[in-house]
Amino acid sequence: MTNARTMKTAIGWRVAGWGSLLALLLLPALAMQLTPEVNWTAGDFVFAALLLGFIGTVFELAARFAQAGAQRIGYILAGITAFLTVWSNAAVGIIGDDDAVNALFFLMIVIGIVLAAACRFQSRAMRWIAVSLAAGQYAAGVAALRLMPGHAVEWGVLTFFALLWLAVAWCHRRAEPA
Repeated sequence: MTNARTMKTAIGWRVAGWGSLLALLLLPALAMQLTPEVNWTAGDFVFAALLLGFIGTVFELAARFAQAGAQRIGYILAGITAFLTVWSNAAVGIIGDDDAVNALFFLMIVIGIVLAAACRFQSRAMRWIAVSLAAGQYAAGVAALRLMPGHAVEWGVLTFFALLWLAVAWCHRRAEPA
């Protein structure tokens, strides 16, 4: 009986999670009906659906395959940080409007995912990947100073993302076997 109840609860959370993501995707469509200031294209909706699908998939995989506790939180936080990086970079650019500099943030996420998959998402590897991504935030800032002379770098934003990646590293450090 307990197993059936647990299964029903898990299914309820899955439906609520995916339903919430769908509701987020539908918000711009509703806003487009209410104001001309919101004007999304089909491409915008596809991009948003891919990003929201990514975050939903991260949550699903973390719930199914990660150990409860620090490891699961680390995977979910990594997914959220990757999502926020891509979303904010696509929306306004993390550093100004220089496509070459902002491409570094996309590249870091892609490389991080490839490396994590190659290492089979083991906590020890995930910790070092996350530390590297944290350092990469500042490396991109330094690159921006050289590639965009006279342009201010938002060190606070870079620090925010670096701290998120360091939190991911900390979670995976706690999840490593003793």
